Amino acid sequence: MLTLPPLSLYIHYPWCVKKCPYCDFNSHEGEDRNGYIEALLKDLDKDLKYVQGRSIHSIFIGGGTPSLMSAEELSELFIGLQSRLSFDQNIEITLETNPGTFEIEKFKAFKDVGINRLSIGVQSFQDHHLSALGRIHSAKEASKACTFAGQIFDNFNIDLMHGLE
Repeated sequence: MLTLPPLSLYIHYPWCVKKCPYCDFNSHEGEDRNGYIEALLKDLDKDLKYVQGRSIHSIFIGGGTPSLMSAEELSELFIGLQSRLSFDQNIEITLETNPGTFEIEKFKAFKDVGINRLSIGVQSFQDHHLSALGRIHSAKEASKACTFAGQIFDNFNIDLMHGLE
């Protein structure tokens, strides 16, 4: 019998503090987010028959700005996912973050509920680039977010744009 490979799961969180002018992703400012996790889980329920018997080895929560979520919302999401899916013992769970939403206590709470990798949307360490890109953070905030991420998480990446002038 054919052994099926493990799965990766992408979860999209479409809300942002401010929509960046270069962003082509489905993202929105300030709309009502109530009921989103419940809707995600209901949507997943429709497709469970296609993934039965396969474990999840990575989850990437992107957006938007998923770091706008609370640790409680992430916990609710993970409880719902684990009741439906099998997680690998060493699952990697990544949360995409914006340096402009980085709060050290909140990010410690993210780690406590299961996030074990951050993807930090720095884009640039130059304030004039960040301003031109419409980003909500400064170069100093980006640097600070990276420092704190290294203190809290064993694994993180930063997104940088190349060729900005």
